[in-house]
Amino acid sequence: MSTFTLAEVAKHTGENDTWVVVNGEVLDVTQFKKDHPGGELAIMTFAGKDATAEFNMVHPPGVVEKYLDPAARLGPVGEAAAPVAEKKPDPKPAAAAPAAAKPAGGLAAPLLPPPQDWSDMEEGWCVTIVALVWAFLMQIFGTVFFTGNFIFNNDRTGLTRSAFFLIMFMVIHAVGNLHLFLGPDDFNGYGYFYVRLYWTGFGLEANIVEEYLALAAVLHSLVAMKRTWDINMMYPVASGKLNLALSGIWLFVYMSIHLQQFRFGDTQPYAVRPPPYLINFWGILDLQLFWVKDESVPFVNVRDIYKMEFDIFKSWYNVIYYEISVVVFLAHYCWGWAKVVPSSALGIPKVRQNKVAIIGYCIGSFVALCYFSFPIYCIIVDPKPGFYGQEAALQEAAMLAEL
Repeated sequence: MSTFTLAEVAKHTGENDTWVVVNGEVLDVTQFKKDHPGGELAIMTFAGKDATAEFNMVHPPGVVEKYLDPAARLGPVGEAAAPVAEKKPDPKPAAAAPAAAKPAGGLAAPLLPPPQDWSDMEEGWCVTIVALVWAFLMQIFGTVFFTGNFIFNNDRTGLTRSAFFLIMFMVIHAVGNLHLFLGPDDFNGYGYFYVRLYWTGFGLEANIVEEYLALAAVLHSLVAMKRTWDINMMYPVASGKLNLALSGIWLFVYMSIHLQQFRFGDTQPYAVRPPPYLINFWGILDLQLFWVKDESVPFVNVRDIYKMEFDIFKSWYNVIYYEISVVVFLAHYCWGWAKVVPSSALGIPKVRQNKVAIIGYCIGSFVALCYFSFPIYCIIVDPKPGFYGQEAALQEAAMLAEL
């Protein structure tokens, strides 16, 4: 194997000829740097140099072996070759090699190691899905539990973990909003289900999921802004380096408007019979999860978010703005997913990354299709009256309240 000097490595600093030294090994990262999750600039900063200290701060052990093409590992770095004298045996035993330093921060090693090395298993879809689910759960656990999430820097750890938490919420929220198609009892009962989870730990009229979601969104936005400022701010818009930042700004503005319209908007009261135990287990087959027909269960006045949804989407302005925002969300999701799949934080072997990327794009497309369908449905379909009828329900609820 060839040995290279630092002087020789220093000659390879061009865009089409980029070498770096990591842990005493010369790496040709010319082709890899365009796929680097941290961006090309992070690599070009150390082109022709020894990047060992900075690399070990933000990467767990084994990243080079797992993600870099073996052909790009050129050989060890050292002094110029010289005649080697015959070496006599050393009577003293060789000192044990120091253990690999534990990363001090940044792209920390996974919260828990995978049950086995996924790269040694067959490359089928089932194993790939298991590997993705495992990585997903590790990111969620890393977000929920205190594992260095409050260290504010420009690494990808906080960005990735908060993104996965937001993805989980978007999927759950999209599936939950499908109750709109079932009518006002289902949709308003679904909304009341979350109200029943409210707590007053911080004196806010919100449930713990909403509060933690807000924290995740703030973390995601702040880290994304810092990374953009430190890494991509000098690039022109046409380069595409600012796509995530610009789409993120759009989505931040959209979410502010969306919360004002739907979460804090004025609504009329609607009466439903909520299931005693949050979920109507006897109505699962009929998709009546959040309301019951049992007349022994009293009515409860809830927010009529079903009517509010139809009222808001009577405006073509709201519909067009909402649909454009869904497209921006899907683009932002896909750009982000393309960056996070090869990152060392997930620990997805290179041989599985294409399949994982496809699975992620399918998930994002499903979520976007759900959100895209709601305004169209509200335009082409008249609101349903509900099982009991709103007026009758309100009258009965009023009578019960007087007793």
